[in-house]
Amino acid sequence: MDEEISGIITKLSSKSVLKRKDAIKDLKAHLSVKDSQLARLCLHYVSEHDPVYTVRNIARQAFYQIDARPEGKGGWEKTFLFHKE
Repeated sequence: MDEEISGIITKLSSKSVLKRKDAIKDLKAHLSVKDSQLARLCLHYVSEHDPVYTVRNIARQAFYQIDARPEGKGGWEKTFLFHKE
């Protein structure tokens, strides 16, 4: 699964908006898996930092559609690497 996600991340870093949209759709399929921290991190990063509003919006919708709140105490502390202060 890591190889598949790394391929999706490669598409996510493409200059093409259509490839990035397809990558977000592919990442959504991996969000239902229990250990989906990498997919969640990718979606969160894109939803905050992509230069195209449409891509940011699609990523934000996918991210919040799964109800990605931290579980328990500090569920994201170990994996939330892209925090802006």
